[in-house]
Amino acid sequence: MAVSSSRSRASARADACSRRTILTYAALLPGLALVPQSVQAQAAELAFAHVTTREAFDAAVRRARAQKKPMLAYFTAEWCSICKGIDARVFSNPVIRTRLEDIALVRADVTAADAGNRALMEHLRVPGPPTMFVVDPKDGREMPGTRLVGSIDANLFLDTINLAGL
Repeated sequence: MAVSSSRSRASARADACSRRTILTYAALLPGLALVPQSVQAQAAELAFAHVTTREAFDAAVRRARAQKKPMLAYFTAEWCSICKGIDARVFSNPVIRTRLEDIALVRADVTAADAGNRALMEHLRVPGPPTMFVVDPKDGREMPGTRLVGSIDANLFLDTINLAGL
């Protein structure tokens, strides 16, 4: 019985390693210029709903819950160079674009750093851009283990949404 259990664990680890290898190669495709630049530019333009206040964010959560969709909340700003890198490296990736098709996307633009932006960030304990997390459609709360802060790559993003079961 113990031998069978250890074999299944070893098999699961090998499967996870194989998936990570495939995802790594898929994530590298845009960087190797195997995908034309025009496709990369189009890929960066995902259908994010834009919000700047807590009220608008709460409305986006209600819409996602009504559709029974998880929601990716992405806090960004025009002046954030790391955010621009994430847009180019992560959200332009064809594998990630496909994975995001059934997820409500919300871009919380905190460029203005006004009272509405600050209230939203304080309410959700967002230290600043870039920050992203997944909102559970069942209760409208952040899913544990999905918060990413700072610079990320396609692999980390994919690992995070995989762990969230998306």
